[in-house]
Amino acid sequence: MGDVLKRAGTAGVLVPIVLAAIYLDESPWAVGAACAIVGWISLDEYLRMALPVTETDRGTLLRVVTGLLGIGIVMLPLVWGPGLVLPPLLAGSAIAIGFATLARPAALPDAGKHFGVCLSGLLYVPLLIAVLPLLKQQGLAHWITISLCMAFFSDTVAYFFGRAFGKHKLYEAVSPKKTWQGAFGGVLGSLAATVGIGSMWLTPELSIGHAVVLGVLGNICGQAGDLVESMLKRTHGVKDSSNLLPGHGGMLDRIDAMVYVAPVVYYYVTRIA
Repeated sequence: MGDVLKRAGTAGVLVPIVLAAIYLDESPWAVGAACAIVGWISLDEYLRMALPVTETDRGTLLRVVTGLLGIGIVMLPLVWGPGLVLPPLLAGSAIAIGFATLARPAALPDAGKHFGVCLSGLLYVPLLIAVLPLLKQQGLAHWITISLCMAFFSDTVAYFFGRAFGKHKLYEAVSPKKTWQGAFGGVLGSLAATVGIGSMWLTPELSIGHAVVLGVLGNICGQAGDLVESMLKRTHGVKDSSNLLPGHGGMLDRIDAMVYVAPVVYYYVTRIA
């Protein structure tokens, strides 16, 4: 119960900030700034897990260069558009990280690993989360809220279903506590977001059929995102990505499903629904 209260308290602080960024600023810049900050923190948590960062090697150069590139990946598409800016920005990122890696001769034995970690981090967090400001820029702010609800409702309902009914392990080698019963609850939570919050309230133009398809598809990807982060933490021998958020762990622990849900929602609502 104590952990639940901590999680609720953290949500009580973060949710109003997120909603203010989505709805109080008519431009996409507040959402962009929020995503850039969250993306930078999450990316740095990933880098500190995977490099890893030690007392003798803080990885400062790699973390600063990669973090700045991640901010650019989130913010610059709002200025020039994703199609125009992302290909050269990703190419430039590979070059910049290459230079940053070469500039650390004392770490050359692990330089190839460091190069790969930084590049994968850019693809894993900033590139995936960058679609949220684009939704706001395209007049689809409600879909940011629905995306957040999909991820967070899924996580919450899965937690309670797993505790109440969980018997059969979902993927024990990666996440021993997750069960198929919890996963089913997660699908229901995601459907509550797309059908209840979406089709029946914020986006009535969305048909129930599309809401169901998107809810199931987004939930499958979101739960995969959760498992991917669990896999990464297990690989690097950590329980949480950090202790930043009481009851949740790190920022990456909080958005691990969201980074997989966001692009699914973006491309579904802009290309299909």
